[in-house]
Amino acid sequence: MKHFIEIDDRNKTGKNLLSLIKTLSGKSSGIDLISSTVEDKELVRLMQSGIKSGLAYKKSVLKKLAF
Repeated sequence: MKHFIEIDDRNKTGKNLLSLIKTLSGKSSGIDLISSTVEDKELVRLMQSGIKSGLAYKKSVLKKLAF
């Protein structure tokens, strides 16, 4: 199972957590850090809904975004 979290790195707690995750992602193959901007949130939402349904295919996500 994969989990996605959103971290606001504009405050001290967020910065500390992000630093810890960066360190752990370099040492462990089970942790991946994916940074996104506000523009990418729609793509992330579509990908997450695809993961839940088992239909997370690149072509279908890009088609929904009209690429």
